[in-house]
This record gives sequence, C-alpha cells and structure tokens, in this order.
Amino acid sequence: MLTIVSWNIQYGKGVDGHIDLSRIAREILIDGFPDLICLQEVSRNYPATDNGSDQVAELQKFFPEYESFFGASHDRSGGVNGGRRQFGNLVLTRHSPIQVLHHLLPSPADPKVKFMSRQTTELVIPTSSGAFRMMNTHLEFFSEKQQLSQVQRIRELHEEACIQYNEPGLDLPNTPFERVDRPDKMVICGDFNFTLDSVSYQRMTTPFPDKIPDLFDAWNVVNSSGNRSPTCGVFDHKQWKNGPHCRDYFFL
Repeated sequence: MLTIVSWNIQYGKGVDGHIDLSRIAREILIDGFPDLICLQEVSRNYPATDNGSDQVAELQKFFPEYESFFGASHDRSGGVNGGRRQFGNLVLTRHSPIQVLHHLLPSPADPKVKFMSRQTTELVIPTSSGAFRMMNTHLEFFSEKQQLSQVQRIRELHEEACIQYNEPGLDLPNTPFERVDRPDKMVICGDFNFTLDSVSYQRMTTPFPDKIPDLFDAWNVVNSSGNRSPTCGVFDHKQWKNGPHCRDYFFL
C-alpha cells in the first residue's frame, strides 16, 4: 500500500507566524516515511518569504532519501542574489518516476480580483501492480471563474491521458519521440480551494463520457459514514473566520 501526504505548507509559515521548514518536516515524518509527499506553496528566492531562501533545496535536505520535482506556477526575475523568484508545488517521492510533466493551468481575465498563476505537476509512478499518474495541484482562491477553468483543464488532462493510453501513437525508443504511457489510473491531490457545496467540486466529480474513468472523492470511497474531517481553519481562526472546513482533497 502506498502512503501519500498532501499539505499546503504556506512556505512553512505556522499559525504563530514563524517560518520553520524543519517543523514541517517533523510533522510529515511523525508517522513514518510516506511514499509520496505533495506540498503546495513552496517558495524559491522570494525576498518576502523565508528571507529569500530556496525552499526546494532546504526541504530536500530534510528528505535526502527522496527525489524532488518542483513545478513553478511562475518564474520571475528579481530573486535574492540574482536568483529566479519561483512559487509552486513540490513532489517528494521514494519511487523514481518514469516521466514528469508540468502543466500550467489557465487564468482567464478576471479584472476585479487579485490572482496568481497556477499549475499541476504530473508524475508517472511505477508500482508492483502497475504505474499510475500522480498529480499535485493548487487552484485559484479569489477567482471562481479561474478556478472553474482550472478544474476543466484538469479534467481535460485526465481525458487526454486516458485516450492516449488506449490509442497510443508510434514509438521511437531512445529518441524524444519515445512513447511513454500516461496510465488511465490517476491520483490527484492538493489544495483545491473549493468547498464541498461549490460548483467546482460538483464539476470535478461530474461523470466523463464512456471509456473515460470518472474521478471520485477518495474520502467518500474509504469512509462510508460520510463524516468528513476538516483540512483548513482548524487552528488558524484569524485567516479562516468561518472555522474548520475542507478544501484539500484526493480524487481517484
């Protein structure tokens, strides 16, 4: 059985306002070594976050036995010591992926809100029972228009992968045209920034056309009671005045 952790670490900042990646690492490893660790809001060379440190490099030090794959939602000049300012999602894995893809998600114009670009990182992970696609993402918070567009793109990526898997192209081994399957089995996790009663959640779980595997909320698959644990607002009542609720998910 594979174990997967998903956590929006907000660049390591705790409820106490202190940025401490070692604390993040300790919490992740408190119950052992997960097979995959999917983190959101990881910062690199931003002066305003963690004194501009490269958090990918820092986190790698705490997980030396893992491979790390960082997907930047944006890549900008002006970083500390001439580095690039990057912000995005990090996957740490004990299983070397067959392939890694980084997908920029759409951000259609929405002039009345602030927003930042979003992305999802896709890894093809081998297992004893076959490979699967592991996706780590973080969707828009302030713009429902953009969030819905991002949900739609994730669904398109899933449909695209499944069709390619069942209708593969020509294979030219050991060249850039080598065919690497994107399996129809998928796990996607992250901070989706939507609630259970939202249009985005309903859209995420809408059935696909025939032959495309549907996406199911993993919580509902393994918990027959339906009583869902909150993932947000449990400790930080200042930022989340509506109290404990769920906006982080696994979809299978």
